[in-house]
Amino acid sequence: MVQRPAIIAEGLSKIYPSGALALSEVDLKVRGGEITTLLGRNGAGKTTFVKIAATLLRPTGGRMEVLSCDALKDPYCVRKKIALMPQEGYPLTFPKPGELIEAYLMMRGWGIVDAKMRTRRIMDETGIWEHRKKLVSQLSGGLKRKVLLAMILASGAELLFLDEPTLGLDPHSRRGVWRILEDARRAGQTILLTTHHMEEAEALSDKIVLLERGRVVIEGDVNSIISTIGATHRVEVDATSVDPSELAGYGRLYRHGSKFVLYADRESAVEAAERLMRIDVRVRVREVGLEDAFLMLAGGMKAL
Repeated sequence: MVQRPAIIAEGLSKIYPSGALALSEVDLKVRGGEITTLLGRNGAGKTTFVKIAATLLRPTGGRMEVLSCDALKDPYCVRKKIALMPQEGYPLTFPKPGELIEAYLMMRGWGIVDAKMRTRRIMDETGIWEHRKKLVSQLSGGLKRKVLLAMILASGAELLFLDEPTLGLDPHSRRGVWRILEDARRAGQTILLTTHHMEEAEALSDKIVLLERGRVVIEGDVNSIISTIGATHRVEVDATSVDPSELAGYGRLYRHGSKFVLYADRESAVEAAERLMRIDVRVRVREVGLEDAFLMLAGGMKAL
């Protein structure tokens, strides 16, 4: 049986009253039971798309279907099935973390016994149980984000919208969140994620959608997007330390900020690096990744 997409957007557009174009004729499907990640620079339209799908914002044009509900005509049908962690959101500051999560679950229809059991479990999983006796107002910004994430994950909602969920978290806590999100996916939940962490997107995403100026530039799995680079290795040098002619013929050369970046196959990258080192130029060589594809496709690189 083919599973119906969790989200279907067709011709979705949003122009704000100021005249700013946030989305332009976006066609997008989010498969159920997967983690789909929206990538893009600030202002690319990621948060706008999430807010429309979560029924917090109405589009200027197009249609949006979420979990078989028409998000524009019947937003309450959508809201019963989703949970949202907004980018700018922080939890209420007066209760303790457990009290906040329990209250949230009961507002969603959970019984008090089940809410308490679920709260204890999610606090253990997210590493905030040790902070259970503190007021939320006493927690650091990173811990407040973890409480909010725990609250959303505890809901068991069919579809989770997570807008920069690991914002402000240290690397150890971030990886702990990744494990929890992977468990949620294995349990059948669908997650629409936005992030600026390329490592996070590579680690979690079944599908990546790159937005630029409100339009979909490319979509696919991590490997297919990285393959658009057409190279396996990256050679990076300080632009003030070498003439670009030294790298001619080895591959494709770009300027990125204060750096020259060469994209080539492994053999050519090694040859170029050895040549530069012979003339005492410091060089960095590594395999290409999602960040490279992002910079190329989102216009962060200037071809030489």
